[in-house]
Amino acid sequence: MPLDDIAGEALGGVFRFIARLVSEIVVEVILRGTGAMILRRLRPKHEPGETAAALAGLAFWGAVIALVFWAFRMAR
Repeated sequence: MPLDDIAGEALGGVFRFIARLVSEIVVEVILRGTGAMILRRLRPKHEPGETAAALAGLAFWGAVIALVFWAFRMAR
């Protein structure tokens, strides 16, 4: 039915929008924001680039997750 196709397209668009919003929040705020803050502390006279900030943020959050996992394993 045409109504089913329209509803399916609308729901698909809504889910794509929500996924895009969540991915933007994760990448922009959590990864790049954290990385930019770390790089500004390490190099105060240089403005960090987007890629460098994203990689620094990814490394930081990877280290945090690994540390929490290690601490959890050692506590058992």
